[in-house]
Amino acid sequence: MDNGIEWHKLRVHRENKFDALIGKLCATKDAKNNNSVFRTVKEFMVFAALVGYQLDKFEALGNRVNSTSISMETYASTDHDAYIYLLALTKSPVLDVIKDENLKDAICIFEGYCNGGLHHIDEWLMKNIDEPVFKDVLFKETLQYLTSTELNN
Repeated sequence: MDNGIEWHKLRVHRENKFDALIGKLCATKDAKNNNSVFRTVKEFMVFAALVGYQLDKFEALGNRVNSTSISMETYASTDHDAYIYLLALTKSPVLDVIKDENLKDAICIFEGYCNGGLHHIDEWLMKNIDEPVFKDVLFKETLQYLTSTELNN
Protein backbone atom coordinates (compact mmCIF):
# COMPACT_ATOMS: atom_id res chain seq x y z
CA MET A 1 0.00 0.00 0.00
CA ASP A 2 1.48 3.33 -1.08
CA ASN A 3 0.56 6.11 1.34
CA GLY A 4 2.62 8.73 -0.47
CA ILE A 5 5.18 9.19 2.34
CA GLU A 6 8.75 9.33 1.10
CA TRP A 7 10.31 8.61 4.48
CA HIS A 8 13.89 8.89 3.21
CA LYS A 9 13.28 12.53 2.27
CA LEU A 10 12.00 13.53 5.72
CA ARG A 11 14.38 15.80 7.65
CA VAL A 12 15.55 15.66 11.27
CA HIS A 13 16.18 19.20 12.54
CA ARG A 14 18.31 20.84 15.20
CA GLU A 15 18.58 24.48 16.23
CA ASN A 16 21.30 26.53 14.55
CA LYS A 17 22.23 28.10 17.87
CA PHE A 18 24.19 24.92 18.61
CA ASP A 19 26.50 25.28 15.60
CA ALA A 20 29.43 26.37 17.81
CA LEU A 21 28.88 23.40 20.11
CA ILE A 22 28.83 21.07 17.12
CA GLY A 23 32.01 22.67 15.82
CA LYS A 24 33.72 21.92 19.13
CA LEU A 25 32.62 18.31 19.41
CA CYS A 26 32.22 17.00 15.87
CA ALA A 27 34.50 16.29 12.97
CA THR A 28 32.73 18.34 10.32
CA LYS A 29 33.95 19.56 6.98
CA ASP A 30 33.91 23.14 8.32
CA ALA A 31 35.59 22.40 11.64
CA LYS A 32 39.31 21.98 11.88
CA ASN A 33 38.89 19.92 15.01
CA ASN A 34 41.43 17.13 15.38
CA ASN A 35 40.22 16.34 18.89
CA SER A 36 36.60 15.79 17.93
CA VAL A 37 34.55 13.57 20.18
CA PHE A 38 32.06 12.53 17.49
CA ARG A 39 32.90 11.56 13.91
CA THR A 40 29.63 12.95 12.57
CA VAL A 41 26.98 15.46 13.55
CA LYS A 42 24.42 12.66 13.27
CA GLU A 43 26.22 10.64 15.97
CA PHE A 44 26.27 13.69 18.22
CA MET A 45 22.55 14.28 17.64
CA VAL A 46 21.83 10.71 18.74
CA PHE A 47 24.00 11.19 21.85
CA ALA A 48 22.24 14.49 22.62
CA ALA A 49 18.82 12.87 22.20
CA LEU A 50 19.80 10.07 24.59
CA VAL A 51 21.08 12.62 27.13
CA GLY A 52 17.81 14.51 26.78
CA TYR A 53 15.81 11.34 27.27
CA GLN A 54 17.86 10.15 30.25
CA LEU A 55 17.55 13.53 31.98
CA ASP A 56 13.89 13.88 30.96
CA LYS A 57 14.68 17.07 29.06
CA PHE A 58 12.21 17.35 26.20
CA GLU A 59 12.21 20.74 24.47
CA ALA A 60 10.21 20.80 21.27
CA LEU A 61 11.80 22.64 18.39
CA GLY A 62 10.10 25.93 17.81
CA ASN A 63 10.89 27.58 14.53
CA ARG A 64 12.37 25.31 11.87
CA VAL A 65 13.55 28.36 9.92
CA ASN A 66 16.50 28.69 12.32
CA SER A 67 17.47 25.05 12.07
CA THR A 68 19.70 22.68 10.17
CA SER A 69 18.62 19.21 9.21
CA ILE A 70 19.86 15.76 8.29
CA SER A 71 17.79 13.45 6.13
CA MET A 72 16.19 10.30 7.50
CA GLU A 73 17.99 8.47 4.72
CA THR A 74 21.31 9.53 6.28
CA TYR A 75 20.18 8.25 9.68
CA ALA A 76 18.98 5.00 8.10
CA SER A 77 22.24 4.46 6.20
CA THR A 78 23.99 3.63 9.49
CA ASP A 79 20.94 2.30 11.38
CA HIS A 80 20.84 5.40 13.58
CA ASP A 81 17.17 5.77 12.61
CA ALA A 82 16.50 3.05 15.19
CA TYR A 83 17.06 5.67 17.92
CA ILE A 84 14.39 7.88 16.37
CA TYR A 85 11.92 4.99 16.50
CA LEU A 86 12.90 3.92 20.03
CA LEU A 87 12.61 7.40 21.49
CA ALA A 88 9.27 7.90 19.75
CA LEU A 89 8.03 4.71 21.40
CA THR A 90 9.11 5.98 24.83
CA LYS A 91 6.94 9.08 24.45
CA SER A 92 4.05 7.34 22.72
CA PRO A 93 4.16 3.60 23.46
CA VAL A 94 1.83 2.68 20.60
CA LEU A 95 3.39 1.06 17.54
CA ASP A 96 1.40 3.37 15.28
CA VAL A 97 3.87 6.16 16.10
CA ILE A 98 6.51 4.52 13.91
CA LYS A 99 4.28 3.85 10.92
CA ASP A 100 5.22 5.82 7.81
CA GLU A 101 2.20 8.10 8.05
CA ASN A 102 3.20 9.06 11.62
CA LEU A 103 6.95 9.24 11.07
CA LYS A 104 6.93 13.04 11.20
CA ASP A 105 5.61 12.79 14.77
CA ALA A 106 8.34 10.29 15.67
CA ILE A 107 10.95 12.67 14.26
CA CYS A 108 9.50 15.55 16.32
CA ILE A 109 9.87 13.46 19.48
CA PHE A 110 13.50 12.69 18.64
CA GLU A 111 14.12 16.38 17.87
CA GLY A 112 12.62 17.39 21.23
CA TYR A 113 14.88 15.08 23.18
CA CYS A 114 17.85 16.08 21.04
CA ASN A 115 17.12 19.76 21.65
CA GLY A 116 16.82 19.19 25.39
CA GLY A 117 20.06 17.22 25.38
CA LEU A 118 21.89 19.88 23.38
CA HIS A 119 20.83 22.53 25.90
CA HIS A 120 22.10 20.38 28.75
CA ILE A 121 25.39 19.46 27.05
CA ASP A 122 25.95 23.14 26.32
CA GLU A 123 25.44 23.85 30.04
CA TRP A 124 27.96 21.11 30.89
CA LEU A 125 30.60 22.72 28.70
CA MET A 126 29.86 26.23 29.97
CA LYS A 127 30.11 24.99 33.57
CA ASN A 128 33.50 23.46 32.74
CA ILE A 129 34.76 26.16 30.40
CA ASP A 130 38.27 25.97 31.86
CA GLU A 131 38.63 22.31 30.81
CA PRO A 132 40.96 22.06 27.82
CA VAL A 133 39.46 18.86 26.41
CA PHE A 134 35.70 18.65 25.87
CA LYS A 135 35.87 14.87 25.72
CA ASP A 136 36.90 14.91 29.38
CA VAL A 137 33.92 17.12 30.26
CA LEU A 138 31.46 14.76 28.58
CA PHE A 139 33.03 11.76 30.27
CA LYS A 140 33.10 13.46 33.69
CA GLU A 141 29.50 14.69 33.50
CA THR A 142 28.19 11.35 32.25
CA LEU A 143 30.08 9.47 34.94
CA GLN A 144 28.86 11.90 37.60
CA TYR A 145 25.27 11.36 36.48
CA LEU A 146 25.64 7.57 36.44
CA THR A 147 27.29 7.56 39.87
CA SER A 148 24.58 9.74 41.43
CA THR A 149 21.89 7.52 39.88
CA GLU A 150 23.46 4.38 41.34
CA LEU A 151 23.68 5.99 44.77
CA ASN A 152 19.98 6.88 44.66
CA ASN A 153 18.93 3.28 43.87
